[in-house]
Amino acid sequence: MGRIMIRIDGLTDKQVEILDKLWACDTTEEVFEWMTSLDDDTFRMAVTLQEMVIDSMLEQPAEDDVSMAQNMLRNIGVKC
Repeated sequence: MGRIMIRIDGLTDKQVEILDKLWACDTTEEVFEWMTSLDDDTFRMAVTLQEMVIDSMLEQPAEDDVSMAQNMLRNIGVKC
């Protein structure tokens, strides 16, 4: 299985930190627990960044085996 590479240019250090924390979550429950601990502004930024990641993953060229991408999306609560 290949490694999925996502590149989002122009992020602030804070946004990179948010994405790192989001990416470190292994389950929907972990994402929910972490996101509910955020203040309103950071929560909105995390949701926006999560949507950007999902959009970026969906724009990746289709390959024969997309199970890794599907698993990653399922882990953060996206139904595939």
